[in-house]
Amino acid sequence: MSTLSFDGDVIVVTGAGGGMGRCHALELARRGARVVVNDLGGHPFGGGSDPGLAESVVAEIKAAGGEAVANTASVATADGARSLTEQAMDEWGRLDAVVANHAILRDKPFDEMTLDDFDDVIDVNLRGVMRVFHPAFKVMKSGGGGRIVAITSSAGMLGAHAQANYAAAKSGLLGLTRSIALEGAPHNIKANIVAPGALGTRMHLAMVESATYHASADADLVRNAKVAASLKPERVSPIIAVLTHSTCPVTGEVLCSWGGWYGRFGITRNAGWSGGAELATAEEIVDHWGKVVDQSSARDAGLDAFAGQH
Repeated sequence: MSTLSFDGDVIVVTGAGGGMGRCHALELARRGARVVVNDLGGHPFGGGSDPGLAESVVAEIKAAGGEAVANTASVATADGARSLTEQAMDEWGRLDAVVANHAILRDKPFDEMTLDDFDDVIDVNLRGVMRVFHPAFKVMKSGGGGRIVAITSSAGMLGAHAQANYAAAKSGLLGLTRSIALEGAPHNIKANIVAPGALGTRMHLAMVESATYHASADADLVRNAKVAASLKPERVSPIIAVLTHSTCPVTGEVLCSWGGWYGRFGITRNAGWSGGAELATAEEIVDHWGKVVDQSSARDAGLDAFAGQH
Protein backbone atom coordinates (compact mmCIF):
# COMPACT_ATOMS: atom_id res chain seq x y z
CA MET A 1 0.00 0.00 0.00
CA SER A 2 1.54 3.28 -1.11
CA THR A 3 1.39 6.35 1.12
CA LEU A 4 -0.64 9.33 -0.06
CA SER A 5 1.85 12.15 0.35
CA PHE A 6 1.05 15.67 -0.79
CA ASP A 7 4.65 16.85 -1.10
CA GLY A 8 3.94 20.55 -0.73
CA ASP A 9 0.61 20.72 -2.56
CA VAL A 10 -1.38 23.80 -1.59
CA ILE A 11 -4.93 23.17 -0.39
CA VAL A 12 -7.64 25.58 0.76
CA VAL A 13 -10.04 24.27 3.41
CA THR A 14 -13.01 26.46 4.34
CA GLY A 15 -14.79 26.21 7.67
CA ALA A 16 -11.54 24.76 9.02
CA GLY A 17 -11.55 26.45 12.42
CA GLY A 18 -13.26 23.50 14.11
CA GLY A 19 -15.11 20.24 13.62
CA MET A 20 -14.62 18.37 10.37
CA GLY A 21 -12.84 21.24 8.64
CA ARG A 22 -10.17 21.35 11.34
CA CYS A 23 -9.70 17.59 11.06
CA HIS A 24 -9.37 17.83 7.28
CA ALA A 25 -6.78 20.60 7.55
CA LEU A 26 -4.74 18.68 10.12
CA GLU A 27 -4.87 15.45 8.12
CA LEU A 28 -3.81 17.13 4.88
CA ALA A 29 -1.00 19.04 6.62
CA ARG A 30 0.18 15.84 8.31
CA ARG A 31 0.56 14.35 4.84
CA GLY A 32 2.66 17.26 3.62
CA ALA A 33 0.13 19.70 2.21
CA ARG A 34 0.43 23.44 2.78
CA VAL A 35 -2.97 24.60 3.96
CA VAL A 36 -4.92 27.83 3.79
CA VAL A 37 -7.12 27.50 6.88
CA ASN A 38 -10.24 29.56 6.30
CA ASP A 39 -12.83 30.29 8.98
CA LEU A 40 -14.72 33.47 9.72
CA GLY A 41 -15.37 32.08 13.18
CA GLY A 42 -19.05 32.88 13.04
CA HIS A 43 -21.83 31.12 14.89
CA PRO A 44 -23.01 27.86 13.29
CA PHE A 45 -26.41 29.52 12.76
CA GLY A 46 -24.81 32.60 11.16
CA GLY A 47 -23.53 35.90 12.51
CA GLY A 48 -20.49 36.88 14.54
CA SER A 49 -16.80 36.23 13.97
CA ASP A 50 -13.78 34.90 15.83
CA PRO A 51 -10.42 34.98 14.01
CA GLY A 52 -8.91 32.92 16.81
CA LEU A 53 -10.44 29.71 15.47
CA ALA A 54 -8.51 29.68 12.19
CA GLU A 55 -5.39 30.96 13.89
CA SER A 56 -5.46 28.17 16.49
CA VAL A 57 -5.62 25.49 13.78
CA VAL A 58 -2.69 27.10 11.98
CA ALA A 59 -0.78 27.01 15.27
CA GLU A 60 -1.56 23.29 15.63
CA ILE A 61 -0.28 22.59 12.14
CA LYS A 62 2.90 24.58 12.65
CA ALA A 63 3.54 22.95 16.04
CA ALA A 64 3.45 19.59 14.28
CA GLY A 65 5.99 20.79 11.71
CA GLY A 66 3.58 21.66 8.93
CA GLU A 67 2.90 24.80 6.90
CA ALA A 68 -0.33 26.77 7.05
CA VAL A 69 -1.74 30.28 6.94
CA ALA A 70 -4.96 31.61 8.42
CA ASN A 71 -7.71 33.25 6.40
CA THR A 72 -10.65 34.77 8.26
CA ALA A 73 -12.57 36.19 5.30
CA SER A 74 -16.26 35.55 4.81
CA VAL A 75 -17.33 33.42 1.84
CA ALA A 76 -20.57 35.42 1.87
CA THR A 77 -18.80 38.08 -0.21
CA ALA A 78 -17.09 37.67 -3.56
CA ASP A 79 -14.00 39.52 -2.34
CA GLY A 80 -13.76 37.36 0.77
CA ALA A 81 -14.11 34.12 -1.16
CA ARG A 82 -11.63 35.27 -3.81
CA SER A 83 -9.07 36.05 -1.12
CA LEU A 84 -8.60 32.33 -0.44
CA THR A 85 -7.23 31.64 -3.91
CA GLU A 86 -5.29 34.91 -3.89
CA GLN A 87 -3.69 34.08 -0.54
CA ALA A 88 -2.65 30.62 -1.72
CA MET A 89 -1.06 32.10 -4.84
CA ASP A 90 0.60 34.98 -2.97
CA GLU A 91 1.99 32.68 -0.28
CA TRP A 92 3.04 29.65 -2.31
CA GLY A 93 2.43 30.40 -5.98
CA ARG A 94 0.07 27.49 -6.62
CA LEU A 95 -3.29 25.97 -5.75
CA ASP A 96 -3.83 22.23 -6.03
CA ALA A 97 -7.11 21.58 -4.24
CA VAL A 98 -10.05 23.24 -2.50
CA VAL A 99 -12.35 21.73 0.12
CA ALA A 100 -15.53 23.76 0.67
CA ASN A 101 -16.49 22.59 4.14
CA HIS A 102 -18.19 25.73 5.47
CA ALA A 103 -21.91 25.80 6.27
CA ILE A 104 -24.54 27.30 8.54
CA LEU A 105 -27.86 25.95 9.82
CA ARG A 106 -31.21 27.61 10.40
CA ASP A 107 -33.53 24.66 11.14
CA LYS A 108 -37.27 25.34 11.25
CA PRO A 109 -40.40 23.54 10.07
CA PHE A 110 -41.15 24.67 6.53
CA ASP A 111 -44.32 26.59 7.45
CA GLU A 112 -42.37 28.54 10.10
CA MET A 113 -39.30 29.24 7.95
CA THR A 114 -38.87 32.85 6.85
CA LEU A 115 -37.42 33.98 3.54
CA ASP A 116 -34.39 35.27 5.46
CA ASP A 117 -33.91 31.82 7.02
CA PHE A 118 -33.95 30.33 3.54
CA ASP A 119 -31.88 32.97 1.77
CA ASP A 120 -29.16 33.18 4.42
CA VAL A 121 -28.51 29.43 4.29
CA ILE A 122 -28.56 29.34 0.49
CA ASP A 123 -26.18 32.31 0.37
CA VAL A 124 -23.53 30.67 2.56
CA ASN A 125 -23.99 26.98 1.79
CA LEU A 126 -24.50 27.16 -1.97
CA ARG A 127 -23.58 30.59 -3.31
CA GLY A 128 -20.64 30.71 -0.88
CA VAL A 129 -19.28 27.46 -2.32
CA MET A 130 -19.65 28.81 -5.86
CA ARG A 131 -17.80 31.96 -4.82
CA VAL A 132 -14.91 29.86 -3.49
CA PHE A 133 -14.77 27.47 -6.45
CA HIS A 134 -14.99 30.09 -9.21
CA PRO A 135 -11.57 31.78 -8.79
CA ALA A 136 -9.99 28.45 -7.81
CA PHE A 137 -11.23 26.82 -11.03
CA LYS A 138 -9.68 29.60 -13.12
CA VAL A 139 -6.28 29.15 -11.44
CA MET A 140 -6.44 25.37 -11.77
CA LYS A 141 -7.42 25.62 -15.43
CA SER A 142 -4.44 27.81 -16.24
CA GLY A 143 -2.15 25.79 -13.97
CA GLY A 144 -2.76 22.34 -15.43
CA GLY A 145 -5.38 20.89 -13.11
CA GLY A 146 -6.55 20.44 -9.54
CA ARG A 147 -9.13 18.88 -7.27
CA ILE A 148 -12.35 20.40 -5.99
CA VAL A 149 -14.40 18.91 -3.14
CA ALA A 150 -17.79 20.08 -1.89
CA ILE A 151 -19.43 18.86 1.30
CA THR A 152 -23.07 17.91 0.93
CA SER A 153 -25.32 16.08 3.38
CA SER A 154 -27.74 13.20 3.43
CA ALA A 155 -30.33 15.97 3.81
CA GLY A 156 -29.31 17.27 0.40
CA MET A 157 -29.69 13.84 -1.16
CA LEU A 158 -32.77 12.61 0.70
CA GLY A 159 -34.41 15.63 2.33
CA ALA A 160 -34.85 16.20 6.06
CA HIS A 161 -37.47 17.52 8.46
CA ALA A 162 -37.11 21.22 9.29
CA GLN A 163 -34.19 21.59 6.88
CA ALA A 164 -35.77 22.69 3.60
CA ASN A 165 -33.23 25.54 3.35
CA TYR A 166 -30.22 23.41 4.26
CA ALA A 167 -31.34 20.49 2.07
CA ALA A 168 -31.96 22.79 -0.91
CA ALA A 169 -28.47 24.28 -0.61
CA LYS A 170 -26.78 20.92 -0.17
CA SER A 171 -28.75 19.44 -3.05
CA GLY A 172 -27.71 22.38 -5.21
CA LEU A 173 -24.09 21.39 -4.68
CA LEU A 174 -24.79 18.21 -6.63
CA GLY A 175 -25.60 20.07 -9.84
CA LEU A 176 -22.85 22.62 -9.25
CA THR A 177 -20.10 20.10 -8.62
CA ARG A 178 -21.07 17.65 -11.35
CA SER A 179 -21.18 20.50 -13.85
CA ILE A 180 -17.70 21.59 -12.73
CA ALA A 181 -16.57 17.97 -13.16
CA LEU A 182 -17.82 17.98 -16.76
CA GLU A 183 -16.23 21.32 -17.63
CA GLY A 184 -13.06 20.57 -15.71
CA ALA A 185 -12.35 17.18 -17.29
CA PRO A 186 -10.47 18.54 -20.33
CA HIS A 187 -8.29 20.58 -17.98
CA ASN A 188 -7.43 17.81 -15.50
CA ILE A 189 -9.73 19.30 -12.88
CA LYS A 190 -11.65 16.75 -10.83
CA ALA A 191 -14.68 17.71 -8.75
CA ASN A 192 -16.42 15.48 -6.22
CA ILE A 193 -18.85 15.70 -3.32
CA VAL A 194 -18.74 14.11 0.13
CA ALA A 195 -21.78 13.36 2.28
CA PRO A 196 -20.30 12.94 5.77
CA GLY A 197 -21.62 11.95 9.16
CA ALA A 198 -19.98 13.25 12.34
CA LEU A 199 -20.81 14.16 15.92
CA GLY A 200 -19.15 16.63 18.25
CA THR A 201 -18.61 19.34 15.65
CA ARG A 202 -19.32 23.02 16.41
CA MET A 203 -22.45 22.85 14.28
CA HIS A 204 -23.70 19.65 15.86
CA LEU A 205 -23.11 20.85 19.42
CA ALA A 206 -24.84 24.15 18.63
CA MET A 207 -27.91 22.21 17.51
CA VAL A 208 -27.98 20.31 20.78
CA GLU A 209 -27.34 23.33 22.98
CA SER A 210 -29.95 25.53 21.32
CA ALA A 211 -32.71 22.90 21.47
CA THR A 212 -33.50 23.14 17.76
CA TYR A 213 -35.85 20.77 15.94
CA HIS A 214 -33.34 17.87 15.95
CA ALA A 215 -31.85 18.61 19.38
CA SER A 216 -33.39 15.73 21.34
CA ALA A 217 -32.34 13.06 18.88
CA ASP A 218 -28.87 14.57 18.55
CA ALA A 219 -28.45 14.78 22.32
CA ASP A 220 -29.24 11.06 22.54
CA LEU A 221 -26.52 10.35 19.98
CA VAL A 222 -23.96 12.40 21.89
CA ARG A 223 -24.79 10.54 25.11
CA ASN A 224 -24.24 7.19 23.36
CA ALA A 225 -20.48 6.78 23.89
CA LYS A 226 -20.14 4.03 21.29
CA VAL A 227 -21.93 6.03 18.60
CA ALA A 228 -20.07 9.22 19.48
CA ALA A 229 -16.73 7.42 19.25
CA SER A 230 -17.54 5.90 15.87
CA LEU A 231 -18.70 9.23 14.44
CA LYS A 232 -15.73 11.38 15.39
CA PRO A 233 -15.16 14.05 12.73
CA GLU A 234 -11.59 12.88 12.06
CA ARG A 235 -13.02 9.65 10.62
CA VAL A 236 -14.31 11.66 7.66
CA SER A 237 -10.90 13.10 6.76
CA PRO A 238 -9.37 10.04 5.02
CA ILE A 239 -11.85 10.31 2.12
CA ILE A 240 -10.96 14.01 1.82
CA ALA A 241 -7.30 13.05 1.48
CA VAL A 242 -8.17 10.62 -1.32
CA LEU A 243 -10.23 13.17 -3.25
CA THR A 244 -7.72 16.04 -2.93
CA HIS A 245 -4.67 13.96 -3.86
CA SER A 246 -3.17 14.11 -7.35
CA THR A 247 -4.12 10.44 -7.81
CA CYS A 248 -7.83 11.10 -7.12
CA PRO A 249 -9.52 8.20 -8.95
CA VAL A 250 -12.94 9.74 -9.71
CA THR A 251 -14.78 12.89 -10.74
CA GLY A 252 -18.44 13.85 -10.48
CA GLU A 253 -19.10 11.34 -7.67
CA VAL A 254 -20.95 11.65 -4.36
CA LEU A 255 -18.96 9.74 -1.76
CA CYS A 256 -20.08 8.94 1.78
CA SER A 257 -18.21 8.71 5.06
CA TRP A 258 -20.08 7.52 8.14
CA GLY A 259 -18.35 6.14 11.23
CA GLY A 260 -15.59 4.36 9.34
CA TRP A 261 -17.86 3.25 6.46
CA TYR A 262 -17.10 4.64 3.03
CA GLY A 263 -19.38 4.34 0.02
CA ARG A 264 -21.23 6.35 -2.60
CA PHE A 265 -24.63 7.74 -3.45
CA GLY A 266 -25.58 6.61 -6.94
CA ILE A 267 -27.71 8.46 -9.46
CA THR A 268 -29.80 6.03 -11.44
CA ARG A 269 -32.20 6.01 -14.38
CA ASN A 270 -34.59 3.17 -15.14
CA ALA A 271 -35.92 1.81 -18.43
CA GLY A 272 -39.28 3.48 -17.86
CA TRP A 273 -42.08 3.33 -20.44
CA SER A 274 -42.41 4.94 -23.84
CA GLY A 275 -45.62 5.64 -25.66
CA GLY A 276 -43.79 5.57 -28.98
CA ALA A 277 -44.19 8.20 -31.66
CA GLU A 278 -47.71 9.14 -30.61
CA LEU A 279 -48.39 11.67 -27.86
CA ALA A 280 -49.01 9.72 -24.67
CA THR A 281 -52.06 10.55 -22.60
CA ALA A 282 -52.20 10.89 -18.84
CA GLU A 283 -54.41 7.79 -18.76
CA GLU A 284 -51.79 5.73 -20.64
CA ILE A 285 -49.10 6.83 -18.21
CA VAL A 286 -51.29 5.69 -15.31
CA ASP A 287 -51.90 2.36 -17.06
CA HIS A 288 -48.13 1.83 -17.38
CA TRP A 289 -47.19 3.31 -14.01
CA GLY A 290 -45.47 0.12 -12.92
CA LYS A 291 -42.93 0.50 -15.71
CA VAL A 292 -42.56 4.24 -15.16
CA VAL A 293 -41.35 3.71 -11.59
CA ASP A 294 -39.85 0.21 -11.92
CA GLN A 295 -36.56 0.15 -10.02
CA SER A 296 -35.54 -3.33 -11.08
CA SER A 297 -34.49 -1.83 -14.41
CA ALA A 298 -32.59 1.11 -12.84
CA ARG A 299 -28.96 1.48 -13.82
CA ASP A 300 -26.26 3.79 -12.58
CA ALA A 301 -26.04 6.97 -14.63
CA GLY A 302 -22.58 8.49 -14.71
CA LEU A 303 -21.61 11.94 -15.91
CA ASP A 304 -21.49 10.86 -19.55
CA ALA A 305 -25.13 9.76 -19.45
CA PHE A 306 -26.27 13.31 -18.66
CA ALA A 307 -23.69 15.41 -20.48
CA GLY A 308 -25.40 17.77 -22.87
CA GLN A 309 -28.92 16.83 -21.75
CA HIS A 310 -31.36 19.43 -20.46
